[in-house]
Amino acid sequence: MTTGPSNLVVTGAGSGIGQAVCQLAQAAGVNVFGIDRDAHGLAQTQAQTGAGIAVCDVTDEAALIRAMDSAVEHFDGPPDALVAAAGIYRIAAAHDISAQAFADLLAINVVGAFVSAREVATRCVDGASIVLIASMAYEAGDTNEPAAHYTASKGAIVSLTRQLAVEWADRGIRVNAVSPGVIHTPMLRLVDNPVKAAAYLESGVPLHRFGTATEVANACMFLLGSSASYITGVILPVDGGATIS
Repeated sequence: MTTGPSNLVVTGAGSGIGQAVCQLAQAAGVNVFGIDRDAHGLAQTQAQTGAGIAVCDVTDEAALIRAMDSAVEHFDGPPDALVAAAGIYRIAAAHDISAQAFADLLAINVVGAFVSAREVATRCVDGASIVLIASMAYEAGDTNEPAAHYTASKGAIVSLTRQLAVEWADRGIRVNAVSPGVIHTPMLRLVDNPVKAAAYLESGVPLHRFGTATEVANACMFLLGSSASYITGVILPVDGGATIS
Protein backbone atom coordinates (compact mmCIF):
# COMPACT_ATOMS: atom_id res chain seq x y z
CA MET A 1 0.00 0.00 0.00
CA THR A 2 1.27 3.48 -0.87
CA THR A 3 1.92 5.68 2.12
CA GLY A 4 2.66 9.39 2.21
CA PRO A 5 4.31 11.77 4.62
CA SER A 6 2.97 12.48 8.08
CA ASN A 7 3.92 16.14 8.56
CA LEU A 8 4.10 18.25 5.41
CA VAL A 9 5.23 21.87 5.12
CA VAL A 10 4.10 23.74 2.00
CA THR A 11 5.42 27.15 1.01
CA GLY A 12 3.38 29.19 -1.42
CA ALA A 13 0.35 27.60 0.23
CA GLY A 14 -1.97 30.54 -0.37
CA SER A 15 -2.71 29.88 -4.04
CA GLY A 16 -2.00 27.82 -7.13
CA ILE A 17 0.11 24.69 -6.84
CA GLY A 18 0.87 25.14 -3.15
CA GLN A 19 -2.79 25.44 -2.25
CA ALA A 20 -3.63 22.39 -4.36
CA VAL A 21 -0.93 20.38 -2.57
CA CYS A 22 -2.46 21.34 0.78
CA GLN A 23 -5.89 20.21 -0.40
CA LEU A 24 -4.68 16.83 -1.67
CA ALA A 25 -2.54 16.22 1.40
CA GLN A 26 -5.37 17.05 3.78
CA ALA A 27 -7.69 14.70 1.91
CA ALA A 28 -5.06 11.97 2.30
CA GLY A 29 -4.89 12.46 6.05
CA VAL A 30 -1.56 14.28 6.11
CA ASN A 31 -0.85 16.95 8.73
CA VAL A 32 -0.21 20.16 6.78
CA PHE A 33 1.41 23.47 7.64
CA GLY A 34 1.23 26.25 5.06
CA ILE A 35 3.51 29.24 4.63
CA ASP A 36 2.82 32.24 2.38
CA ARG A 37 3.21 36.02 2.42
CA ASP A 38 -0.40 36.35 1.19
CA ALA A 39 -2.42 36.40 4.41
CA HIS A 40 -5.77 36.35 2.60
CA GLY A 41 -4.91 33.38 0.40
CA LEU A 42 -3.38 31.55 3.32
CA ALA A 43 -6.53 32.06 5.37
CA GLN A 44 -8.54 30.52 2.52
CA THR A 45 -6.24 27.50 2.51
CA GLN A 46 -6.65 27.13 6.25
CA ALA A 47 -10.44 27.37 5.96
CA GLN A 48 -10.46 24.71 3.24
CA THR A 49 -8.02 22.27 4.81
CA GLY A 50 -7.59 23.03 8.49
CA ALA A 51 -3.86 23.45 7.94
CA GLY A 52 -1.66 25.26 10.38
CA ILE A 53 -0.36 28.47 8.87
CA ALA A 54 2.30 31.15 9.16
CA VAL A 55 2.25 34.39 7.20
CA CYS A 56 5.84 34.74 6.06
CA ASP A 57 7.89 36.04 3.15
CA VAL A 58 10.36 33.29 2.22
CA THR A 59 13.01 35.93 1.47
CA ASP A 60 13.12 36.79 5.18
CA GLU A 61 15.40 34.08 6.51
CA ALA A 62 14.78 34.79 10.19
CA ALA A 63 11.00 34.84 9.69
CA LEU A 64 11.13 31.63 7.67
CA ILE A 65 13.10 29.91 10.43
CA ARG A 66 10.47 31.05 12.94
CA ALA A 67 7.73 29.72 10.66
CA MET A 68 9.45 26.33 10.54
CA ASP A 69 9.64 26.35 14.33
CA SER A 70 5.90 27.04 14.38
CA ALA A 71 5.38 24.07 12.08
CA VAL A 72 7.18 21.81 14.54
CA GLU A 73 4.94 23.12 17.31
CA HIS A 74 1.85 22.55 15.16
CA PHE A 75 2.89 18.99 14.33
CA ASP A 76 4.17 18.31 17.84
CA GLY A 77 7.16 16.83 16.08
CA PRO A 78 9.46 17.35 13.12
CA PRO A 79 8.31 17.70 9.52
CA ASP A 80 9.06 14.81 7.20
CA ALA A 81 8.14 16.46 3.91
CA LEU A 82 8.27 19.78 2.08
CA VAL A 83 6.82 21.17 -1.11
CA ALA A 84 8.55 24.48 -1.80
CA ALA A 85 6.02 26.10 -4.12
CA ALA A 86 6.56 29.76 -3.25
CA GLY A 87 7.55 31.63 -6.39
CA ILE A 88 6.84 34.51 -8.73
CA TYR A 89 6.81 34.91 -12.51
CA ARG A 90 7.82 38.11 -14.25
CA ILE A 91 7.97 38.84 -17.99
CA ALA A 92 10.55 41.36 -19.19
CA ALA A 93 13.06 41.69 -21.99
CA ALA A 94 16.57 41.04 -20.73
CA HIS A 95 17.76 44.60 -21.40
CA ASP A 96 14.91 45.92 -19.23
CA ILE A 97 15.73 43.80 -16.16
CA SER A 98 17.69 45.64 -13.49
CA ALA A 99 20.20 43.83 -11.32
CA GLN A 100 17.91 44.42 -8.35
CA ALA A 101 14.87 42.95 -10.13
CA PHE A 102 16.96 39.92 -11.12
CA ALA A 103 18.19 39.46 -7.56
CA ASP A 104 14.72 39.96 -6.06
CA LEU A 105 13.23 37.19 -8.20
CA LEU A 106 16.05 34.78 -7.40
CA ALA A 107 15.65 35.58 -3.71
CA ILE A 108 12.10 34.23 -3.80
CA ASN A 109 12.36 31.42 -6.33
CA VAL A 110 15.78 30.03 -5.41
CA VAL A 111 17.04 31.27 -2.05
CA GLY A 112 13.60 30.87 -0.47
CA ALA A 113 13.38 27.31 -1.76
CA PHE A 114 16.87 26.53 -0.51
CA VAL A 115 16.31 27.91 2.98
CA SER A 116 12.98 26.07 3.20
CA ALA A 117 14.67 22.80 2.23
CA ARG A 118 17.58 23.40 4.58
CA GLU A 119 15.29 24.05 7.52
CA VAL A 120 13.20 20.93 6.93
CA ALA A 121 16.37 18.86 6.48
CA THR A 122 17.76 20.32 9.71
CA ARG A 123 14.64 19.37 11.68
CA CYS A 124 13.77 15.95 10.22
CA VAL A 125 14.76 12.86 12.18
CA ASP A 126 14.34 9.71 10.08
CA GLY A 127 14.68 11.14 6.59
CA ALA A 128 12.33 13.31 4.59
CA SER A 129 11.03 13.87 1.10
CA ILE A 130 11.45 17.31 -0.46
CA VAL A 131 9.89 18.54 -3.69
CA LEU A 132 10.99 21.78 -5.35
CA ILE A 133 9.18 23.48 -8.23
CA ALA A 134 11.11 23.96 -11.46
CA SER A 135 9.53 24.88 -14.82
CA MET A 136 9.86 23.82 -18.41
CA ALA A 137 11.16 27.38 -18.92
CA TYR A 138 14.62 26.22 -17.82
CA GLU A 139 14.97 24.04 -20.92
CA ALA A 140 14.70 26.63 -23.70
CA GLY A 141 14.59 30.34 -24.35
CA ASP A 142 11.33 32.11 -25.22
CA THR A 143 10.93 35.29 -27.23
CA ASN A 144 7.15 35.42 -26.75
CA GLU A 145 7.40 35.73 -22.98
CA PRO A 146 11.02 36.69 -22.27
CA ALA A 147 11.95 36.24 -18.63
CA ALA A 148 15.69 35.80 -18.21
CA HIS A 149 15.50 36.13 -14.42
CA TYR A 150 12.69 33.57 -14.16
CA THR A 151 14.33 31.03 -16.46
CA ALA A 152 17.63 31.42 -14.60
CA SER A 153 15.84 30.80 -11.32
CA LYS A 154 14.31 27.58 -12.58
CA GLY A 155 17.61 26.38 -13.98
CA ALA A 156 19.04 26.99 -10.53
CA ILE A 157 16.25 24.91 -8.98
CA VAL A 158 17.20 21.99 -11.23
CA SER A 159 20.85 22.20 -10.17
CA LEU A 160 19.88 22.67 -6.53
CA THR A 161 17.62 19.62 -6.63
CA ARG A 162 20.42 17.41 -7.92
CA GLN A 163 22.99 18.76 -5.47
CA LEU A 164 20.78 18.37 -2.41
CA ALA A 165 19.70 14.89 -3.53
CA VAL A 166 23.32 13.76 -3.56
CA GLU A 167 24.39 15.67 -0.48
CA TRP A 168 21.53 14.51 1.75
CA ALA A 169 21.07 10.96 0.46
CA ASP A 170 23.09 9.44 3.32
CA ARG A 171 20.55 10.94 5.72
CA GLY A 172 17.65 9.28 3.92
CA ILE A 173 16.41 12.58 2.51
CA ARG A 174 15.05 12.41 -1.03
CA VAL A 175 14.99 15.62 -3.09
CA ASN A 176 13.12 15.86 -6.39
CA ALA A 177 11.48 18.56 -8.49
CA VAL A 178 8.44 18.81 -10.69
CA SER A 179 8.73 20.88 -13.86
CA PRO A 180 5.32 22.29 -14.83
CA GLY A 181 4.42 23.49 -18.29
CA VAL A 182 1.53 25.88 -18.94
CA ILE A 183 -0.58 25.47 -15.83
CA HIS A 184 -3.78 27.42 -15.26
CA THR A 185 -2.86 29.27 -12.06
CA PRO A 186 -2.82 32.98 -11.15
CA MET A 187 0.76 33.20 -12.50
CA LEU A 188 -0.19 32.15 -16.03
CA ARG A 189 -0.01 35.10 -18.43
CA LEU A 190 -0.72 33.24 -21.66
CA VAL A 191 -4.45 33.33 -20.91
CA ASP A 192 -4.36 37.12 -21.21
CA ASN A 193 -4.43 36.62 -24.99
CA PRO A 194 -6.97 33.89 -25.89
CA VAL A 195 -5.98 33.79 -29.58
CA LYS A 196 -2.31 33.41 -28.75
CA ALA A 197 -3.13 30.82 -26.08
CA ALA A 198 -5.21 28.70 -28.48
CA ALA A 199 -2.46 28.77 -31.10
CA TYR A 200 0.16 27.72 -28.56
CA LEU A 201 -1.93 24.86 -27.21
CA GLU A 202 -2.60 23.61 -30.73
CA SER A 203 0.99 23.69 -31.92
CA GLY A 204 3.08 23.43 -28.76
CA VAL A 205 1.26 21.09 -26.37
CA PRO A 206 0.47 17.56 -27.58
CA LEU A 207 -2.41 17.25 -25.12
CA HIS A 208 -3.79 20.58 -26.46
CA ARG A 209 -4.84 22.06 -23.13
CA PHE A 210 -3.56 23.82 -20.06
CA GLY A 211 -2.62 21.76 -17.05
CA THR A 212 -4.19 22.32 -13.66
CA ALA A 213 -2.66 23.03 -10.28
CA THR A 214 -4.16 19.76 -9.04
CA GLU A 215 -2.33 17.79 -11.73
CA VAL A 216 0.98 19.29 -10.62
CA ALA A 217 0.06 18.70 -6.99
CA ASN A 218 -0.63 15.03 -7.77
CA ALA A 219 2.91 14.72 -9.13
CA CYS A 220 4.24 16.34 -5.95
CA MET A 221 2.27 13.90 -3.80
CA PHE A 222 3.62 10.96 -5.80
CA LEU A 223 7.20 12.09 -5.26
CA LEU A 224 6.54 12.59 -1.54
CA GLY A 225 5.08 9.11 -1.08
CA SER A 226 6.42 5.60 -0.64
CA SER A 227 5.78 4.73 -4.30
CA ALA A 228 8.71 7.03 -5.09
CA SER A 229 10.97 5.65 -2.35
CA TYR A 230 13.81 4.86 -4.80
CA ILE A 231 13.52 8.13 -6.71
CA THR A 232 15.74 11.08 -5.91
CA GLY A 233 17.33 13.86 -7.93
CA VAL A 234 14.78 13.68 -10.76
CA ILE A 235 13.06 16.52 -12.58
CA LEU A 236 9.56 15.29 -13.40
CA PRO A 237 7.86 17.16 -16.29
CA VAL A 238 4.15 17.90 -15.88
CA ASP A 239 3.66 19.69 -19.18
CA GLY A 240 1.25 17.85 -21.46
CA GLY A 241 4.20 16.76 -23.60
CA ALA A 242 5.31 20.30 -24.41
CA THR A 243 9.01 19.65 -23.91
CA ILE A 244 9.06 16.71 -26.33
CA SER A 245 6.99 18.26 -29.11
